[in-house]
This record gives sequence, structure tokens and C-alpha cells, in this order.
Amino acid sequence: MRLLHTADWHVGRAIRSRSRAAEFEGVLGEVVGIARQENVDAVLVAGDIYHHCSPTPEADALVFEALVRLHESSIPVVAISGNHDSAVRLDALAKLLRPIGVSVVPRVAPPDRGSLVEVESKDGSEAALVACVPFVPERRFGDAAALFRATEDWYLSYAEGMDRLVAAMTEGFRADRVNVLMAHLFTHGAIPGGGEHQITIGIEYAVSPSRLPATASYIALGHVHRPQSVRGAPSPTRYAGSLLQLDFGEREQTKSVAIVEVSPGKPAKVREVTLSAGRRLLDIEGTFEEVVAKGEQLDDAYLRVFVRTDGPVPGIAERLRDALPNAVDVSLRYERAEQPDGGPPLSSLRPRDQFLSYYRREHALEDVPDDLMRAFDEVFELESQ
Repeated sequence: MRLLHTADWHVGRAIRSRSRAAEFEGVLGEVVGIARQENVDAVLVAGDIYHHCSPTPEADALVFEALVRLHESSIPVVAISGNHDSAVRLDALAKLLRPIGVSVVPRVAPPDRGSLVEVESKDGSEAALVACVPFVPERRFGDAAALFRATEDWYLSYAEGMDRLVAAMTEGFRADRVNVLMAHLFTHGAIPGGGEHQITIGIEYAVSPSRLPATASYIALGHVHRPQSVRGAPSPTRYAGSLLQLDFGEREQTKSVAIVEVSPGKPAKVREVTLSAGRRLLDIEGTFEEVVAKGEQLDDAYLRVFVRTDGPVPGIAERLRDALPNAVDVSLRYERAEQPDGGPPLSSLRPRDQFLSYYRREHALEDVPDDLMRAFDEVFELESQ
């Protein structure tokens, strides 16, 4: 069988309040085109379909359009929820998506209650069993474990418990099927992409790759945005990564989907297909004139700009954005005197003194411009009325 593995679409995500809908439309169209060109038997979406639990109608339209186009090409889809998705919402949508060949598993369930999805090859000669493990928040692990014959050692730690949960959810694998585990989780040793929620990729969430099931021909993972193979797993295991460079931590990453060739009882062969849609995210640095000159040559990219100055320059960010509309972050770089430690906590100061303390700390200057303080006083007086 031939499968396309993708994940972490994050449809609806903006960058500094700027819509990226056109980019998502382009890259989802590219994924559909690759699925058609590769003549895949199914598409696996390993979680974080949306960026927000309550996506906009625009985000819904982009996702549904991609799913309908896959259905029109007779390509079924198996999808799970990630930490950004609403399991309740996907559960409701699952009933509507089933008639167009989309199987959604929004919550953890035993294999005989919907988490083990069977997909046939187009010629009917083979079939895959996809064990679906949606994201399990630490606070909800007890609810997931209660669905199985959980023993005390399930509760030693989140990572240990997830090991046992995954094992229980893959018990339905068969020797005459292509056995695939699809999960949205973090594995020990995985390299984050830079745009993930840091709280869900810490060591306490890290599942040991060696504890993943050897009975799987392929393990399709989502959650980490950097495309990569997982070392130490007993079966071919991969994070598909995100579709776009979602934040500047991902600015040097080449995005891709994975094409998986696999037969019953044999380890999968995996190759990457690069995605080209979406705008690049780049850093530039220099004086005001230098960054403007550089940025004018990069009008197809979103820019994070570092301007070298001798000190604070009021209004420079607005001037730079006027010159470079694609600059989404602007920061100043200049020498800052070391600030002494200690002093009263900010919470003990009056608002004016809090602002003074903040300004001096951020800009490493003792003298605060008089016009700035007058503006602060005027605004504070208006807000206090």
C-alpha cells in the first residue's frame, strides 16, 4: 500500500495578526496534488488540523475543500485530534465527514470501539489497520486509562502510562494487514520545530521511542513541527512536521509530507516530498538603511527585523513597517548597561513608578524622555476617570 502521512496543519494560524489563509489554501492544494500524483491509497493526518479549538468559517472552508477534493479522487482520509483541536467539535464533525470517506478519531477509545480504522488499497488486494491515538492531555490521562484494564503502573508517570496506553490500542493489529500506529505525542529525543506549545513537549510528556510497538509496520506521528525520523524506535517512525513555517523558530526548515510504501509483515519505506507553498520567514539585521535595502529584495517573505542603533529611537518600528510592509517583528539592538539586581517588586510600586522601572530595565537608561512621561500621565489620567 501507499500512504501519505501529514500532520500539524494548524489551519487558521496567523502571524502577528496577519492572515495566512491564502498560504494555507495553497499548501493544502499542494498536499491534495501530491496525493493524486502519487496515487496513494489513503492520507493520514496526525492531529492539529486546526490551530484554534473554535476555528473560523474561513478555516473550516479551507479544510473541508481539501477533504472534498481528496474524496473526489477516491482517496480516503484517517485523522486524529491534536492538542490544538477540539475533540468535542471533531466528534460532531466526524458524522458529517464519514460519507466523504474521512474517518476522524477525536478521543482515545479501545480498538473495538472505533480507534482501529481499516482502509483498503485501491485494488482491494491489501488493507491497513490504523491504530489512532489522539492527543491525551495529562489532566485527562486517567479518563483514557479507565477505558482499559489499567493497572497501578499506568499511573507512575504520564510517559509510562502512555507507553501502556499505546500498547493496549495496538492489540488489534493482525499479521495479514499493514499495521500503522498514528499518534499525536512527543517522543524522547525529538527535536522541536520552534512553533509548538512548549508546555506539551517537555520531558514529562516524552514517550520512549523504544517502547513504541514493534508490531507496527509504520508509526505516523504528529505534534513536533520539524520533519524528522525518530531514532530508537523498533519500527520506521516519523514526524511529518507542519505544512508551513508557522513561526520564526521554523524559519530554516524545509516542509514536506511523507510517502510511505508498506506491505503486511514488512517495515515501511519512507520518502519525503517537499512542499513549496507558503511564504518564507527570515531574519535580517543591520542599520535602518541596511535592513530596508535587504528587505526590499525579500518582499515574498515575512521578516523579523533587528535594527542596530545607538539607543532607543521612538517611532522607528512604525517607520520601518512603512518602508517594509512584510516586517512583522521589529526589535532594536544596542549596548545596554547592566542593571543592578534587587529593588522593590514592581507590584509594590505605583503605576507611574512601574512604568519608569520597566522603561529603565528594558532600555538600560536612567533618563526617561519627558515627552514620553507626559504622554503616560495623560493616558493614565484618562483611564482613571
